[in-house]
Amino acid sequence: MEPYTYSNLFDTKGIEYIIVIFFLLLLIPFWIIANRKGSVVKQIQETVGVLTAGVLRIPQGLFYSKNHTWLYIEKTGQAKVGIDDFLYQVLGDIKVRSLKSPGEKVRKGDDVAIIEQDGKQLILHSPVSGEILEISSAIIENNGILPSDPYNEGWIFSIKPANWKREMPGFYFAEEATRWITTELQRMKDFLSVALAKRAGISASVVFQEGGEMQSNPLSGLEPEIWKEFQHEFLD
Repeated sequence: MEPYTYSNLFDTKGIEYIIVIFFLLLLIPFWIIANRKGSVVKQIQETVGVLTAGVLRIPQGLFYSKNHTWLYIEKTGQAKVGIDDFLYQVLGDIKVRSLKSPGEKVRKGDDVAIIEQDGKQLILHSPVSGEILEISSAIIENNGILPSDPYNEGWIFSIKPANWKREMPGFYFAEEATRWITTELQRMKDFLSVALAKRAGISASVVFQEGGEMQSNPLSGLEPEIWKEFQHEFLD
């Protein structure tokens, strides 16, 4: 019978095993955090997915305001007003409720309508000063639902401009409008990346590294707080 021998664990390779196990235990939390971060980044990148300037409708012959409304000046001198395709594509299915009635006078920047979606709201400002002439019957008859074409049946109200010559320099027209919309798409992509990354507790630079374009209706389904930030950044 061989004599009993005692081996100190720390005098053998056992200490190496302990070090390996300890390292793995430290690694697990970092792995979980990294995977969570990767999942969040993927979700954000999907939100800023496939919407490009080439997809947007930007008819020539219209005047575009910085608050994403458009005007079409008719031969009579009155103008029809609606929201541009950028705003329509960013929001998705919406309802529009007028805050004004025919005969009321408004100044440029006054609140004229509310855009609604699932309890969330945006305020639409008048791009010009003047007298409200008509509210779109298509919107009234469809309980505020905006038609799929924001430029033809999708106009919201008509107005008789009061200071058109003085206020006209603030609008974009033709090729200038196309260039402006392109910069707005990039600004929207940056806005969403920062807003969503902040709420996920990660750095926006992590999201920017992967690039990507914006998908249609990125604000649809997002919380009211982001809508409020969008109002401030793009409509006010």
